[in-house]
Amino acid sequence: MEETVIRFEHVWKSYGEQPVLKDFSLEIGKGEFLAVIGRSGCGKTTALKLVNGLIVPDTGRVEVKGQDISCADPVMLRRQIGYAIQNVGLFPHMTVEKNIAYVPSVSRMDGWKGEDRRKKTEELLRQVGLSPALAGRFPRELSGGQRQRVGIARALAASPDILLMDEPFGAVDAITREQLQDEILKIHRERGLTVLFVTHDIEEALKLGTRVLVMEEGTVQQCDIPSRLLSAPATDFVEKLVCRRREPEVRM
Repeated sequence: MEETVIRFEHVWKSYGEQPVLKDFSLEIGKGEFLAVIGRSGCGKTTALKLVNGLIVPDTGRVEVKGQDISCADPVMLRRQIGYAIQNVGLFPHMTVEKNIAYVPSVSRMDGWKGEDRRKKTEELLRQVGLSPALAGRFPRELSGGQRQRVGIARALAASPDILLMDEPFGAVDAITREQLQDEILKIHRERGLTVLFVTHDIEEALKLGTRVLVMEEGTVQQCDIPSRLLSAPATDFVEKLVCRRREPEVRM
């Protein structure tokens, strides 16, 4: 594996008396695209939120770039982590440009004022397959697929090293979903991002992931490259999940 960027060490997390993660350990290497799949309530989103400190483990340790996040400045931690979710969460009173520029602007990052901000916003819109002409529109004037793309652009605006994506394509139609999948693969390849991508769709996981993590009841069932997940499922649960699925095209 490449240099480890994210590490979970024996993490336990419960909500009330309900355990969601159970002795969860995992290492994610630099530049990986880890697709995370499992049934609702298996701990996928909880694991994702532990990475950027939105929640904290009951016991165990989560590291980002070798630093225990419990000791990290949460603002500085989140500046290096992009976060895209299914419902997007764009600010309705802000234009597309202001939405995309929000994190760099409030963080007072260099090069995000005036004409420089406009140029950077336009470039990000192009990266996610949108016309720069949309920069002056408001979220209500966009389609669902366009809003989702703007959400991804916003997550990329601060040039993060890590991108967390929680079912970001779940609310769009099949054609738009496939287009968005292709766009995020292109961005991953061009930027060398480390991506954690939560999904309920096994086909999506197999298409996108350099590795696929299968979770069930807060535990790791298998974490492997797509071809091995299909050819050598480690548990009955994984075998049922991938049963009769075709092996995806090999990514180089």
